[in-house]
Amino acid sequence: MILEGKINRKVVKTTVMTVVYGVTWIGGRLQIEKQIDGHVPDDQLWNCSNYLVGNVFASLRESFANARFIQDWLASSARKVSLAGRPMEWITPLGLPVVQPYHKQAMKQAYVKLQSVAHTTSSDFTTPPDTRRQKMGMPPNFVHSIDSIHMILTSLHCHRAGVPFVAVHDSYWTHPCSVNKMNQFCREQFVALHEEPILEDLADAWEEKYGGLEYKEIQPARKVKCQFRDPFPSIGDLDLKQVLKSTYFFS
Repeated sequence: MILEGKINRKVVKTTVMTVVYGVTWIGGRLQIEKQIDGHVPDDQLWNCSNYLVGNVFASLRESFANARFIQDWLASSARKVSLAGRPMEWITPLGLPVVQPYHKQAMKQAYVKLQSVAHTTSSDFTTPPDTRRQKMGMPPNFVHSIDSIHMILTSLHCHRAGVPFVAVHDSYWTHPCSVNKMNQFCREQFVALHEEPILEDLADAWEEKYGGLEYKEIQPARKVKCQFRDPFPSIGDLDLKQVLKSTYFFS
């Protein structure tokens, strides 16, 4: 087989990592094609990349069924709210309000003495929401908002214990002598955060805020009220306490 011995982590990593950002079949195929270009015959490049992206997507659906359902639920909820004319909002477990600023582009004109300058913006809240961007942005933005809470909780506990702490996105730093202590706080706060009913609270908040809104479906043509409990993602049976004693967590 043409691909035998040529599939490694690098070939599929980008596609696996960008699934949560809404990468399409075409986008995933192009990502894989770039990685295998030069390693397979040119006339087989399309066939091989198309074959691989299909297997990557199928494997993710099989291995992370609940995670994919949660992703689809978040995206679907954002679509409903956007079609009802509202941007998607939520409040993080620490009480920080988040609003997705994706709206249809509007032209703005700035006047100065010598000239006028026109520019477009997609953050004008007086224009309707951009449904596609609201839908695609919801899963990664929500996950990032939860990850940021984990970082804040870890940093607060490090500060209280006198442990130096620096972070850039998901990269946590401290002095070598403090790594074990930071590692402890990192794991403990991850467990504490994800033992909370995050998705249940989110659905309840959305029901309260958006439950009475109506949006229009095209196929079949009808008006539907926003609701967020049917379907609702099922929670897996992972014992979060295992994180406290697992060999690997953050690397």
